[in-house]
Amino acid sequence: MSVQITTKDRLRTFVLFPLYITFFGLLLLAIIIVSFLPNGKVLGTKLYNIFGLSGLIVAGIDLNVSGSEKIDTSRSYVVISNHPSTLDIFTHITALPVSIRFLTKTELFRIPILSRALKVLGLPRIDRKNAQMNLPKINSSIQKVIDDNNSIMIFPEGTRSNQKDLLPFKKGAAHIAKQFNLPIIPVVTHNSHNLMIKGAVWFKSGKIDIEILDPITNIEDYEVDELTDLIYSKVKEYLTS
Repeated sequence: MSVQITTKDRLRTFVLFPLYITFFGLLLLAIIIVSFLPNGKVLGTKLYNIFGLSGLIVAGIDLNVSGSEKIDTSRSYVVISNHPSTLDIFTHITALPVSIRFLTKTELFRIPILSRALKVLGLPRIDRKNAQMNLPKINSSIQKVIDDNNSIMIFPEGTRSNQKDLLPFKKGAAHIAKQFNLPIIPVVTHNSHNLMIKGAVWFKSGKIDIEILDPITNIEDYEVDELTDLIYSKVKEYLTS
């Protein structure tokens, strides 16, 4: 897939990308520092939200969100979405009225400073190669997210699709929803595949639409396979409409 990059996009990126990397580093340090304060978790979450919003501002993204009123902000959810772009991390942190914590691959926890910030924020750590062996630790970290009144964010395609079409959904989101008795919020993101693709860092400005669909609350009525098929069909329906 090819994304057309203009001279203006290149200039913006060359100027803003180094500045944003510096800002990101300072933000990580700030998250670590506030963790030592009595209300460190709250302050850390505010900085986490600033990270999401700042990424959209620097990239020049106009974010349009619909369906926020469907979410009960007093409870936790499993939030799932299609994953066409790197920008999805920034858009979903900013768009959702509940604070989300992404299932995070274990490789990121090996990076100094970033690892500490991820732990402070309570992002669940998952080793995809040994998920079954580390299941108790994964479940414990998910329970901590719920105990902090946050929600779990999962991209069930498992990787960035770099396209509008969906990749097959993995079953992890359905497993977590059933095990922890959490409702599922399907989310659909439009147009981010046209603005930034995997392996690219060009700041191409544009509009991204986020649709928050009706929560699935009757989790107990479905087996894992059925629930996975259901969330896939709902996302696909709104993605292609």
